Amino acid sequence: MNKLPGLLVLAGVILVVLFFYSNPEVLDKIWLWLVGFVGYLIMLFGKGYEKLKDLFKEHEPAPIQTSSKKSLEDKIKHLNITDNPELEKIKSLVENEEVASVPEALVTILRYVDDGNTTLGMLFIEKKFFAYTLEDTHRDEKIPGGTRIPEGYYKLGINENLSPLTQRYRNRFNWFKYHIEIKDIPNYDKVYVHIGNTHKDTEGCILIADGVNAANPEKMILQSQKAYERFYKIVYPKINQNEPLAINILNENWFERLTKKKQLVNA
Repeated sequence: MNKLPGLLVLAGVILVVLFFYSNPEVLDKIWLWLVGFVGYLIMLFGKGYEKLKDLFKEHEPAPIQTSSKKSLEDKIKHLNITDNPELEKIKSLVENEEVASVPEALVTILRYVDDGNTTLGMLFIEKKFFAYTLEDTHRDEKIPGGTRIPEGYYKLGINENLSPLTQRYRNRFNWFKYHIEIKDIPNYDKVYVHIGNTHKDTEGCILIADGVNAANPEKMILQSQKAYERFYKIVYPKINQNEPLAINILNENWFERLTKKKQLVNA
């Protein structure tokens, strides 16, 4: 009688082994489940251990925030235009209307660097500095999704196509309706001004933001959503009211060209 429980257990083990031997696919599923279950148990035990450790250790007072602890705004502040003499020079030239030969346009973009992957620029609205821009690099031959648009003077309009990108923006922002589009670009279509941080976030469109980081190997812009919302709420209503708006985009050598033009005029 005492041997009966042991015999029953042994018989059960033999039956289980025979079952898995004849059905190996079931063993795979059970094995993956067991591995996941064991991992889950380890995670629970780890969390429990950390909580117990926290209960018995002396709590140190939270560090006092000092001026050396910078918030996100402070970290981005050093990237602003006033800390870069070259960008400040560009801003001054435009705002003081020394760049007189720039055609009248609501929006002007002055590109100032292209590293072979990324183009950085400055966006002005009615000759007042408004935001930084980021685009793909220049290419002599267009690579779809990886080439910035040519410099030029283009109309601004609204693309009323409800694309997946438009729908995503609508889901995110209650103030968004349709994308602002840069129109009539040769060999390009559906070029928008939108949100993003690096050249990987654009396929020929123009990204805008309030901060710029040109020091890293991969150049990027920061606080894009904030700048885009500001831009959208200024420009979209004007287009929607049928105001004839345009954007003027100049390449990196714009200053040299304007200087030469002035010299010819004054000669």
